Amino acid sequence: MYIKTTKNSLGQSYYHLVESYREGKKVRQRTLLSLGRVQDNKIGQLVEALARHGDNLGAISAAKDISVDKTYILGPLLVIDNIFKAYGIYAIINNILTQHPKLEFDFKKAIFTLIAARFIKPSSKLFVYEKLLDILYPELINSDLSLQHIYRSIDLLSQHKDEIESSLYWHNKDLLNHAVDIVLYDLTTLRFESTREDLNTLCKFGFSKEMRSDCTQVILGLLVDSDGIPLGFEVYPGNTFEGKTLSSIIDKMRSKFKVKRFIFVGDRGLFSKSNIDKLKEDNGEFIVGMRLDHVKGRDDEFYNIKNFTYESDDFAYYETDHNGDRCIIIWSKKRAERDQKVRDNILAKIRKKISNINNKKIKSFISNQNYRKYIKGLDSNAKLSIDEIAVNEASKKDGFYAILSNVKDISGSNLFGYYKRLWIIEDSFGEIKGNLQARPVFHWTDNRIVGHLVLSFLAYFCEAIMTKNLRLNNTISNSKSSDNNNIKNRPLTVVNAMQDICEVRAVPILINNQKIWVRTDINNNSAKLFNAMKIRIPPKLLKTECLQNVVAQAKS
Repeated sequence: MYIKTTKNSLGQSYYHLVESYREGKKVRQRTLLSLGRVQDNKIGQLVEALARHGDNLGAISAAKDISVDKTYILGPLLVIDNIFKAYGIYAIINNILTQHPKLEFDFKKAIFTLIAARFIKPSSKLFVYEKLLDILYPELINSDLSLQHIYRSIDLLSQHKDEIESSLYWHNKDLLNHAVDIVLYDLTTLRFESTREDLNTLCKFGFSKEMRSDCTQVILGLLVDSDGIPLGFEVYPGNTFEGKTLSSIIDKMRSKFKVKRFIFVGDRGLFSKSNIDKLKEDNGEFIVGMRLDHVKGRDDEFYNIKNFTYESDDFAYYETDHNGDRCIIIWSKKRAERDQKVRDNILAKIRKKISNINNKKIKSFISNQNYRKYIKGLDSNAKLSIDEIAVNEASKKDGFYAILSNVKDISGSNLFGYYKRLWIIEDSFGEIKGNLQARPVFHWTDNRIVGHLVLSFLAYFCEAIMTKNLRLNNTISNSKSSDNNNIKNRPLTVVNAMQDICEVRAVPILINNQKIWVRTDINNNSAKLFNAMKIRIPPKLLKTECLQNVVAQAKS
């Protein structure tokens, strides 16, 4: 291993740490890291520590004891550290610490480490303790964190859940001038690798959105703003009906986020009279999906395309009144094509079953109402057949759906625009359950389950902040395929950026009685994320330690 100097086309000199290796019978060289320009004073300190050399190979002969044993992950820690500072997360943790003066471990670094781990290799708390603590840059974490203290940190997160959510929400907001928030709400299920319902009050069998009826689960209700930034969440037993979650989430929202005006946006699973009445309390405003099939006697009005105003050949809308609220019905060509395709698939399955059915199986033929409504003869001994009249009636409703709102001062098209943003919360669930791997859950007490979800909530908050900044900067991903015009340019995502940024390492170089910490290059997608987040790239030379001091500190 040696220091090599290279020059670019402009004649500028750069230092590189290089090692030789054998490939077959040939000896080759590879660059471990670039150390910066020769005239950079800070890099000069490193070079001087290595040796004063006049040729490219002089450093290794001048430095009698040089060693690079391992590298440590640095890049993700720098990004998360910046978010913790900029968005008040460190301040929130410090406030929690003041309420626990007898705490005997570094709670701040424990939470930082656990959240950073979700971006590096999302896994169990045990894996963080056994594997990740040894490969993260020790300056930013507590490498001596015990497993007991990791679990204690999760318990504290659960205990201070409401405080964390409220403090994050109000960070850098003006209480007097903050006028209105669009709040998106939806639910999902999180499974447990267990079939026991007696371990706590949350893990129950219920309808699984993950199609895992063999596992117990909890219901996660998530609130996000229109930029996808999470505001708060609630956890419900796994057998809770979706519509029954609204009352508690509204009460908590009003008590926790005391702003002048909220507009609540939810999907049609929340559409019921009791929920609408709850939303209207204290002059509450809402935009919710509406089930047209639940409104009787108005089909001729709702599905008459002559009543609609076309904004394009593919999109039309009609606004009317329903129980004193604004009802906006939309027709979409894309939605109509999807509805027809779904029905055609159902009919194909029905025809296949009819051809193989015998009279003994008629009563148990199909239980799904979406199938039964298209079949004649299920309630008698008549020959089964497709009900063409029912198929024709269903086709007349292809492409139609509706929203209900009591907001008076926003146009119908803008209300619909807000409702369409519910894709953001679906995307949130995908990130929380997928990339950040909040499930399956391996905790078995209510307190620990909630603490795990607070940790997932904070990790997703950090990811949402990164996503927002990447989008604001219209950041395009660097990739070999797009550079060669094999694919079109694509926006840079947090997942892609993290793949690169995990390769930004801190390297301890041992030279005589010194340990010199340097970092590898930050370029390509890593540099783009730093730029979008307005993070100052740290110097190449991170830190210099005297090994005698290090040994003395270890003994003390």
